[in-house]
Amino acid sequence: MVDAWRVALDRHGSLPPAALFEDAIGYAEHGFPVTARLARNLREFLSIARAHPATMAVFAPDGRPPAEGTVLRQPDLARTLRSLVQGLDAFYRGPIAAAIVQASAQGGGLFSARDLAEHRTDILQPISTTYRGWTVLEQPPVSQGVILLVALNILETSRLPDEPAARVHQQVEAHKLALDERLRRVGDPRASQLNLQDVLSKKRAHALAARIDRGRAAPLPLQPAGHADTTYLCVVDANRTVVSYIHSLYAGGGNGVVADGTGILLNNRMRCFNLETDSPNQLAPGKRPMHTLNSWMLLRGDTPVVVGGTPGSFWQVQTNLQLISNLVDHGMSAQAAVDAPRWTMGAPTSWSDSALSLEGRFGEAAAARLRGWGHTARLLGSWQAGGAAQLIQLDGSMLIGAGDPRPGTSSVLGY
Repeated sequence: MVDAWRVALDRHGSLPPAALFEDAIGYAEHGFPVTARLARNLREFLSIARAHPATMAVFAPDGRPPAEGTVLRQPDLARTLRSLVQGLDAFYRGPIAAAIVQASAQGGGLFSARDLAEHRTDILQPISTTYRGWTVLEQPPVSQGVILLVALNILETSRLPDEPAARVHQQVEAHKLALDERLRRVGDPRASQLNLQDVLSKKRAHALAARIDRGRAAPLPLQPAGHADTTYLCVVDANRTVVSYIHSLYAGGGNGVVADGTGILLNNRMRCFNLETDSPNQLAPGKRPMHTLNSWMLLRGDTPVVVGGTPGSFWQVQTNLQLISNLVDHGMSAQAAVDAPRWTMGAPTSWSDSALSLEGRFGEAAAARLRGWGHTARLLGSWQAGGAAQLIQLDGSMLIGAGDPRPGTSSVLGY
């Protein structure tokens, strides 16, 4: 990730690293008040952090998680960020890299100094499809953005129903088929045979769409557990440079290990691998796991019109599918698209739970109809399906931002 910052700054940046890191260093050194949500997350995080003294020293120095309103300071992280200001390569060589390798070794990991020193950022072209006259850009594998494009291709084969239950059924079934394509066919392109052109073809979408039974739910494809420690943001500057950015440690707090003296939490994204010999996502040396992160843009011709995304593990694609459908199929404004009643499929940490969760605004009648088609449908609160989606719409000289009102952390800023 740090090298990706370097590449982005070299190719598109206009400010020096010192200016870019200034606020982050300030928050790390002087601290910030712990919100109610962060306090709750840190209480849960301590179940794995207690095994790691360096982690406890950062997040619970007195053995207890910080309470809401407490100021959380991270001086080690501030020092690390100051080192990066002098050169982002410091993350991959020298004391910071040595601390990361040592933290890995202490847990029985196989990370080496060579692994860090040889890391290079890949600069790839986005993958794309068209949806009812719009061009949709997504991140290529190993991102799961391919699921979103396949699902949109399937939905495009027919008119989306106006009736809420029928519309949800069609979207859910399209998502299941797209997810199954990903699980069976898509892995790290550098290490597996991948015919992405066929996966994203309209011909393939028609073949998949023919499998949808308008009156019966298909089983949910098997998929790994998901977690929530993801941040998404989108930005448009005065020059109309458009950025859709997403970052994650995978589980809340990653693997719970802080590299001693650095303030850096290590991620546990390798949990997204599997051990099935016929899977394109099988664990192997030098291979990247498929991951949940994806962000998108809607274009008219070559011009970006909407940029958006959301955190939420495997719910990301589900939310993004509904956001784009709300914008394109229903002509909603950016904020209305974010506010509209939302569904999620499966539980965020246990995909053996195949329940279809509907926000209460769908109503019991819609839930009952979906149950009649074989969905294990349950109603949530009115604003409880996912959260923290963000959109920016570019409308001539005007920028329109939309933030998610659901529980989470989402905001819109302009200046």
